[in-house]
Amino acid sequence: MLCLHCHTVALGEKPSKRATLALIFATVGFIGFVPGLVGLVLGYQELAAIRRGAAPGAGEGWAVLARNVGWFHVAMLVIIGFGVALRN
Repeated sequence: MLCLHCHTVALGEKPSKRATLALIFATVGFIGFVPGLVGLVLGYQELAAIRRGAAPGAGEGWAVLARNVGWFHVAMLVIIGFGVALRN
């Protein structure tokens, strides 16, 4: 059971601009790592806002995808860092 406001937030709206930006930044991160890290942070912020009821639940899938892709970028940075360190 949801109140009217929570129902509207959860189901009745399109994803927020932050969820959209998180996914865009995470995707652009494949060109350069920094935008991917921004997507990671925005994804976490959006998920927190959704759980507080301050953002539309429709953006949850996009936020989760942005968060996961952001962690992929972090993992690639660590692997590349170890490779460079071992090479020197």
